[in-house]
Amino acid sequence: MNDLYAAVIHDVKNQLAELALRLGERADAQQEMNIAMNAARRLSEMLLVIRQEAELLSVNPDSVDTGDFLAILAAEYRELFPTLELDIDTGHAPAFAFFDDALVRLALSNAVHNACRSARSRVRLAAREQDKMLVLEVADDGPGFPDATLENEGDAPASASSRGTGLGLYLARKIAELHKLEGRNGRIELSNDGGAVFRMFLP
Repeated sequence: MNDLYAAVIHDVKNQLAELALRLGERADAQQEMNIAMNAARRLSEMLLVIRQEAELLSVNPDSVDTGDFLAILAAEYRELFPTLELDIDTGHAPAFAFFDDALVRLALSNAVHNACRSARSRVRLAAREQDKMLVLEVADDGPGFPDATLENEGDAPASASSRGTGLGLYLARKIAELHKLEGRNGRIELSNDGGAVFRMFLP
C-alpha cells in the first residue's frame, strides 16, 4: 500500500477521533462515541500494520510509570463502559519500566476494549515482574477466547469474532516482539481462566 493510501487512512482516523471527542461532550451519545473511537483505533492498527509490513515499524523505548500507564487506560474505559468494574493491580510491578509507551498503549487499549465488550461485570488490569520481564495483563469475566483464537495467538490476523477482527492481536504480537533486550524478545500469551486473559511480556 503506497503513501497516498496511508495518508488517507491517517486523515480519516483523525476525523473519527475528533468526532468521538465531540460526541463525548453529549450525555446521550455514549454508544456512538464508542463506535467512533473503535473505528479510529482500527485505522490506527492498520497504519501500524502497513508500517510493519514495509519494515518501517520500530520501537522507541523510554521510562514509563507502570501505575500511571494502567491508571490512564482504566480511566478511559471506565468512561466508555460505566457499568463495568475495572480493577488495577500493580502491587508486584516495578515502579518504572522501559518500553515504547505509544505502541504498547495501542496494543493494551485494544485488549482492554475487547475485554470490556465481552465482560459480564469486571475487567482486571495488572502489571508484575516475572523472570526479569514486565508482564502486562488484561483479564475479564466473560466467555473467554474462542478455541481458534487461542490456537492462533496472533500469529496472523484471524477471522472476525465477537472479540474483534484479530488484527489487534496480530499487531500486539508484533509490537511485543519488537521489544528486545539481551537476546530476549517480547511476546504475548492468551488463555482462558474464568474469562479471557491477555498477557504481554516485555524484556
